[in-house]
Amino acid sequence: MQDQLNQEVMSKPFLAEKPKEVDAYVKDMMAKKVTPPEYSGTYWRPGYTCRNLLRHSWTQYRNCRYYHRYHGRYYY
Repeated sequence: MQDQLNQEVMSKPFLAEKPKEVDAYVKDMMAKKVTPPEYSGTYWRPGYTCRNLLRHSWTQYRNCRYYHRYHGRYYY
């Protein structure tokens, strides 16, 4: 049973937050004065934070962090 659980856990991708990479991305985009777009994916729900997107996509998580830093709020 433990082997099966280990296989299930290891088969799922691990998406770390990578705070240094996110901060560098946000800093670069703010320096370029790029306005972040509204969310257009399917995973966002009312009451979510960016961390909720991390389980689906690291890129969406990163973009959410930029959006939050730029606008001071989460997606609608």
